Amino acid sequence: MNKNYQFMPALPAVGAENVSGNPDQMGSPDPPPLMNFDEQERHVYDYICRSLREAGVEHMTAGFPIAVIVRTFVDWLNASKQCEREGRTQVSKTGWVTPLPWADDEKRLKMELGQWLPKACLTIPSLARVRKDTGEKSGQDDLFGDLVNHAMSSPQRGLPN
Repeated sequence: MNKNYQFMPALPAVGAENVSGNPDQMGSPDPPPLMNFDEQERHVYDYICRSLREAGVEHMTAGFPIAVIVRTFVDWLNASKQCEREGRTQVSKTGWVTPLPWADDEKRLKMELGQWLPKACLTIPSLARVRKDTGEKSGQDDLFGDLVNHAMSSPQRGLPN
């Protein structure tokens, strides 16, 4: 089995000009206790957290959902590989075609990923929605921003009382 896992960030630059924070300073949660990720799962977990940091998405409280996504994703990959190796259907002696158990698993896991990924802001529409709702273009403004900027730029700010 190839241990060279290649997961590169593929999040689009949706509203990237609104990212308010340095991705290098943004933190990521540790995997939840008792998950006991293997090397492949840990690699996927780190990839997801790195992608969220690079997108400027706060995710410090998302350790559990990310862990569920990691397990579901890795299980889906394994089911997909098994489908490629052993096929998706079987034919009975009477000619009845039925899906193999791992084909049903692949289908179910893919549907679960479709439900979990938007919840963790890991799809283009969910990322765009978060950027729209929290970014500068959302129409939300800082009520005291101008006042604070004026006070910080005051020439008398550094003088002793």
